[in-house]
Amino acid sequence: MPMPLKNALFEETTVTLLAGLDQRSRDIIVRRHGLESGTIETLESIGKEYGVTRERVRQIEAQAKKLLSRRDDILTQVNAALREIFARYGGVLSEEHLFEIIKEESDGQLRARLALFYLDILPRFEHVARSPVFDLHWSHPELHHQYGEAAIRAAEAFLKKSRRPQEEAMVIQAVRAALNVSPDDLPNRCIYALLRASKRLRRTVFAEWGLGSWVETRPRGVGDKAYVVLRRHGKPEHFRTITDMINEANFDHKRAHAQTVHNELIKDERFVLVGRGLYGLREWGFIPGTVAEVLETILAQAARPLTREELLARVLEQRLVKKTTVLLGLQNSNRIQKVKDGRYTLR
Repeated sequence: MPMPLKNALFEETTVTLLAGLDQRSRDIIVRRHGLESGTIETLESIGKEYGVTRERVRQIEAQAKKLLSRRDDILTQVNAALREIFARYGGVLSEEHLFEIIKEESDGQLRARLALFYLDILPRFEHVARSPVFDLHWSHPELHHQYGEAAIRAAEAFLKKSRRPQEEAMVIQAVRAALNVSPDDLPNRCIYALLRASKRLRRTVFAEWGLGSWVETRPRGVGDKAYVVLRRHGKPEHFRTITDMINEANFDHKRAHAQTVHNELIKDERFVLVGRGLYGLREWGFIPGTVAEVLETILAQAARPLTREELLARVLEQRLVKKTTVLLGLQNSNRIQKVKDGRYTLR
């Protein structure tokens, strides 16, 4: 059973801990860590108030944190509570993931700023900015899982081979298969924590995992968002429905508008107009252009003349139009000619 994160323990420990500092050092620590206001104050703003340089404020803060970190007699229980979390998740946690765990396990009582303050002063915890496989994260090196970096590389290899986002369960299964480890040796929560902290992997708005460079994980505009939802939908759809799908996906705070979406789909080469207001993806095999141009492309790619029925079938796979529209295109004698047996070919 996880050790409960008790807000009272952290708050009471903070009062006792800070009581050992002089008034100015205590004030600087409180303001630099946002322990009361929740907002971190700058070295410059504090320095102006005390009439000292920002460097002097930094020195006072560093000295105070050094003194606080030595108070093992006071920090034991807080250290144990935070250490237990990191041990459970393999020693590596992104800050966002850490905040979620703290909120859940303290019933929203423990302030994230207070937890970060202790991670900052406790000697065994590290805030890591540079790593070959991890993004900015908090770490407890003594608790690192033996499969940590290998698990990330296995997930990357699986996603590169898949070439599209995959459900979390599939990624976890692929990681275990690649490393040949059991859930007991590498629990789901550890793999999930590693994915959250990874440098090149990102979770999509649909809770799938992909490479951070993919449009599905980081759509940059309306065109990208339309591409993501339509690709996931798997079949052509009207631009108004595509607009609704974008808004339902909730990529960000920006709301999509039908006319804007329509304008983007028209000019974006990833999309093909396949019917009145209906768009499909070029990667699905749709040929761009008018019905007449589609007819010509089909005939140009055919190894032999085609019957009217064959042409109708192939064009109607490409366009959601009436048969009469296709038959009208066949009457373009300047580009298409009818040969023996009633078949058609390009002139």
